[in-house]
Amino acid sequence: MLVKEFISKTEKDYIITTLLKHYKVEKVKVKYKSMKDYAHYDVDRGTLELSSRYKEIKPKQLKDFLITILHEIRHAMDAKKYGWRKFKDMYEMEMNMITQGHYPGKDDPYKDNKYEIEAENFGVKNMPRWKSHFTKK
Repeated sequence: MLVKEFISKTEKDYIITTLLKHYKVEKVKVKYKSMKDYAHYDVDRGTLELSSRYKEIKPKQLKDFLITILHEIRHAMDAKKYGWRKFKDMYEMEMNMITQGHYPGKDDPYKDNKYEIEAENFGVKNMPRWKSHFTKK
């Protein structure tokens, strides 16, 4: 797959579908849209929103693409585990605790949010395995 100049939409869809199935969140819908961030998991709608910037991915961008997708899948897994309403409440409670200064040294409700940290660590930890898997195909 990586011998090509760009990873096709079909290949991206295959990657995303494979990951959603593997992590047992295959009911998550995927939607491309114009947005500032590269991806976002909309917990209310059960939708993985991907920036239209991901329409074309160069093979050297596969690592970052996988980390991003895995990060958002982790949010979907948490929403499935706790129920989307409870997970949303837990996430927002964490943001409020940071904003109100309950965690010394933490001041960014997004970057310091434990659910964001866990999701990013999940993406970074699992990326090498999947990069190897998809580059062999």
